Amino acid sequence: MPIIEPRILKGFRDFLPSQEIARRSLMETVEGVFRSFGFVPIDTPALEYAEILLGKGGGETEKQIYRFKDNGDRDVALRFDLTVPFARFVALHHSEITLPFKRYHMAKVWRGENTQRGRYREFTQCDFDIVGSDSPGADFEILLMMREAMRALGVEALIHLNHRGLFNRFLEHRGIRDRSVEILRSVDKLSKIGEEETGKQLEEIAGKEQAKAVLGYINAEGTFEEILDTLSGLAGGHAPNRRDFPPYAAS
Repeated sequence: MPIIEPRILKGFRDFLPSQEIARRSLMETVEGVFRSFGFVPIDTPALEYAEILLGKGGGETEKQIYRFKDNGDRDVALRFDLTVPFARFVALHHSEITLPFKRYHMAKVWRGENTQRGRYREFTQCDFDIVGSDSPGADFEILLMMREAMRALGVEALIHLNHRGLFNRFLEHRGIRDRSVEILRSVDKLSKIGEEETGKQLEEIAGKEQAKAVLGYINAEGTFEEILDTLSGLAGGHAPNRRDFPPYAAS
């Protein structure tokens, strides 16, 4: 028989006992905090129908996803995050859960992107969300739980807060709400690829003037009140009522 050389795929890794013990200890610590806030665990399959994960348009995600035909000729893919499977979970089990529903999920996800220092193609993601509530208290609960989890781990952390609803109103005001998914994906990579490259991507998505406006929005500076006034102005003014924002809080 030919000798098979033991090797591992690029972007994947093994965990030796000492590493896995430390990793499990960390996960158990934050899991204890999540449960103390009344959050419950769920799990979803690693494989989903590709159309579920990609939606109407795959965009850049389609280039990173592990997608193939299974033995039944079904178009399937490995989950690339835990958020999309959770949306499918809620839609499928809405009659079996009680709202507001508070869940956490720690599991592996897969992305076929170029590997970099500290970034792998297989990694563990930690998600926690509250669905079915439009109360500001739900948002504060998420923030408090994040703070308590960091404290439990003995980590000093600075929490940055953003609001998808306000950003969507800004995009609506600029007439580019229909490209929100692609714009948000580019903006999310700002710290990794820099403002110049992010600007180029935004130009390809929405044009030079819109790219400039988006960067101006996310780079607003000043005191808390000054930044809030700037963002509100760029979004077309204060919302007439709180229901303009999405009825959920997300991590």
